[in-house]
Amino acid sequence: MSFRDKTKVALRDLIESQSEQGVIDVIRETLESGKLKAEDYSIREIWDATEGDKAVQEAVSSDMFPKITGELINRKIIEAYNNVDTIGDKLVTTTKSNMEIETYAGFDEVEMPEKVLQGGAYNDSDMGEKYVTIPHAKYGRLLSVTEEMIYFDKTGQILMRANRIGMKAAQYKEQLIVEGVQDVNSNVFRPSGVAADMYRTADSGTLRTNSKASNPFGEAGLTEALKLVHNQKDENGNFILVNMNQIVGLLPYDLWTEALQMLKSTLVPEGNENAVNVFKNMFTPLTSPYITAQSASTWFLGDFKQDFVWSEVWPLQTFSAKAGHEQEFERDIKARFKVRFYGQVGAIDSKYSYKFSA
Repeated sequence: MSFRDKTKVALRDLIESQSEQGVIDVIRETLESGKLKAEDYSIREIWDATEGDKAVQEAVSSDMFPKITGELINRKIIEAYNNVDTIGDKLVTTTKSNMEIETYAGFDEVEMPEKVLQGGAYNDSDMGEKYVTIPHAKYGRLLSVTEEMIYFDKTGQILMRANRIGMKAAQYKEQLIVEGVQDVNSNVFRPSGVAADMYRTADSGTLRTNSKASNPFGEAGLTEALKLVHNQKDENGNFILVNMNQIVGLLPYDLWTEALQMLKSTLVPEGNENAVNVFKNMFTPLTSPYITAQSASTWFLGDFKQDFVWSEVWPLQTFSAKAGHEQEFERDIKARFKVRFYGQVGAIDSKYSYKFSA
């Protein structure tokens, strides 16, 4: 008896001996423990075991096939989603939300402590309220299993499509975050609910300069960039102390390779011969196609997690449609699965992120 034949018999026995939830729990355990992979199951055999056997049909609900199939498909989607190599989690702080448009309230920077004379009164802090808004958006995709896919046992193709959907979901979230940190559409920073430029080459009211043009990446460019970071002040004119151990560089690919050379070199690649490289291991260089696609010479530096959040309503979720849906009759679709996530990248401040262009 082949392995699949054994699986078929075991699945029918399992359905006959367990409650519906018991069946799902057992299948889930085999997948989580690694005893079986999703590819070890057969969509055709699941159908035969749940819909093809009249004795079994009487003992289970019509949702048994999509429930079991959903466990396999959901497993492939989640695995693929988690296995994509991304940099987004290094750039944002994930926060939970239950609002369509989230408001992140805060306060203007408080004043520095003041000298208090003996017996004198302490001055109160002036807390001027400020806030930013982040409008959330929902993203998703459907995967349908047709009668033909079941009949011709296209298990491998179905699971491959599920795998690709999971990958694409992770890639799209990555695109949203990386492009958001670059302020590609000038909509990531919304003080008082109004979109404003995240990066500015000149002070704009209480918003300080955090960008510099004509500053190509290199020894001289890094010196100017770090000078801007070093001299940054808050709304009250007080210096902002940036933790250099948390500084990240976002660079297009060509500049990323140059940054790796510079940050790993003992001596400075530019300037005076044999000069000690003071930039060695100074920050973590990151790159992404979503950076390179915007510019080959624009680069970013900062502690981005201080400024940017991924405001999350729902993490990645997968759902199975109940049997008897409209598409089953009209298009011979026997099972439908939905993948979605709900959230958005946004900036809650702009004091720790910097942009530079050649």
